[in-house]
Amino acid sequence: MTGSCTLSHTLPTVYHAFPPSVQLYGGAATCSERAFFWSSTVLCYLLTFVRQQGRRNYSIVDRIWPLYPVVFLLQWQLQSDRLTQQSVVIQALVYTWGLRLCFNSVRRGDYRWGAEDYRWKHVQGAFSQVFGRGLVGAVVWEIFNLGFIAVFQLALLYLIAVPARLVVLGQQPNNGGGWDVKQVMLAMGMALALVGEAVADQQQFRYQQRKRAQGGDRVGFVHSGLWKYSRHPNVFCEGLFWALLSVFCMHTSGVDFGVCENAWFWAGAAVLALLLSLSVRLTESISTSKYPAYKAYMVKTSRVVPMLARDNRDVVDIAHSFSFVRKQQ
Repeated sequence: MTGSCTLSHTLPTVYHAFPPSVQLYGGAATCSERAFFWSSTVLCYLLTFVRQQGRRNYSIVDRIWPLYPVVFLLQWQLQSDRLTQQSVVIQALVYTWGLRLCFNSVRRGDYRWGAEDYRWKHVQGAFSQVFGRGLVGAVVWEIFNLGFIAVFQLALLYLIAVPARLVVLGQQPNNGGGWDVKQVMLAMGMALALVGEAVADQQQFRYQQRKRAQGGDRVGFVHSGLWKYSRHPNVFCEGLFWALLSVFCMHTSGVDFGVCENAWFWAGAAVLALLLSLSVRLTESISTSKYPAYKAYMVKTSRVVPMLARDNRDVVDIAHSFSFVRKQQ
């Protein structure tokens, strides 16, 4: 009786905790926003129990990732009674981001039945090594599945989009709705980030297609084009896009960057940057185990931020210094 009573009090508290009921986004989160967030979260979690090709699939959220922020922007536009120039630009950029990412996922086969991000197997394997494959391991993984894969990722998608809420709802005290130089520069930066991400994904896709057609190559990973200057140019452009969007919306809406209660506006972009960094670390740990040349690529090429590749002489010197350190150890 006590347990059921506690649960009946806990669930409504959790439900109303996110999206937060604060007057920071042009009004508190509506019931429809909250209902959509939690219903989609529960659905994504439950769908991981549906076996695809004989096993559970943990890429459910990955499949709706390109569309989730788009849905919220559409919802906010339906609530708005006006359509400003800044709102049109922001919506166009986010819709372009979502459609392009969705297109890239479709052509890679991410929406095929049974398709799953290869990294989830490695994450699950790491959990099994730490917690075992018994009951404890299964319980811990299920908590991770619900808490991180479902709740955290969808909450993050809401947070990276929520700065646009003020702009879409038309609350723009700066310049009376007109444009200033900072807004133009930020909008251009977002557009360039989208172009950069599209080019990087296209280069990677073409490389993978050519690799499959030839039955593999001696390197095994894309390392030309934008990938010559960054090992993850698409990741850099993704993080840059949402960071610029956050700054654009805060500036347009007259939000004070230094006020703690306004942290909601940049929290999404900051957490996304952290998540992308961890994702890159996992990806590279897998790549170094698969491709012998990847370690040399790591020495020669910047990790995320695009930079000129190191000269081959510098690479040799760094390699020698690494080998010297190992000998000393």
